[in-house]
Amino acid sequence: MSATGRHIAGAFLLGAVIAVGPAQAQLPLSIEELLVEQRTFKLQTAFTYSNSGDAGAAIFRSGEGGASAWQQPQLRASTVTSRVRYGMRRNLEVNASVTQAQIDWRGPAASGGDEQYALALGANWLLSADNHTPAVMLTGAVDVLETSWLQPGVRHHGRTTRLGVHIYRAIDPVVLSLAVSHEWRLSRDFAGGRLNPGDVLTMRPQVNFAVNRRVTLTGGISWQRSAGDRFDGTTLARSRHQTGLSLGLGLLASPRSTVFVDSHVFTSGDSGASLSLEWLYRF
Repeated sequence: MSATGRHIAGAFLLGAVIAVGPAQAQLPLSIEELLVEQRTFKLQTAFTYSNSGDAGAAIFRSGEGGASAWQQPQLRASTVTSRVRYGMRRNLEVNASVTQAQIDWRGPAASGGDEQYALALGANWLLSADNHTPAVMLTGAVDVLETSWLQPGVRHHGRTTRLGVHIYRAIDPVVLSLAVSHEWRLSRDFAGGRLNPGDVLTMRPQVNFAVNRRVTLTGGISWQRSAGDRFDGTTLARSRHQTGLSLGLGLLASPRSTVFVDSHVFTSGDSGASLSLEWLYRF
């Protein structure tokens, strides 16, 4: 393996909010898009640019069998995700997504750039509608195929699984929501050893405000815990906690097309930010 710096970082997930009271509101676009209508296909494409100045530990090897050392590289990631969603029933959606990311990193001893890919299958299930109790929706997905910029060219199957719950309550013209997600990242072969990236738990309360039927404003906070990374039983990084602030805008561009813009800034833990642009089209 050539001399290079490798980093192990957490993932950032969705989130949102809960409240009490009756619901008689026109739902904001951000809530309407959580579930696809029955017998309807929807194409979802998102582009995200992010940077982080303190993303955790890195493995540095001078060659096969070389000793490990530490770095704190700066990361820049450009990510494109395309997802096909289909409403099987009024309360059940299945989906498949492909994600491609270009990761550029710079550390005190080395720098470079690599790509990574993932193919995921998932489903969303509306367990309870927003009526006498807040709405509850369960989400799940598994990466049936994934590669990592930590070790380009090596494929892993079924090593990452995500489960989550979205809870929301509409109080005209506001919807309060809470999203909780847990990502299980199982150990995998890496550089002649066994790497365990550590699980990630995320919570994100959010406020979704329907300005009118075409415009939605969103804002919220996030909390995330990433378990410590381990390599062949050796701890590479302790568990990390992060908080962040997000602000966004949703626009109904046409009867079949919706656009979202979202920004996220870390307020503790890593220093960094991200900006995403998302487009949804209903067939």
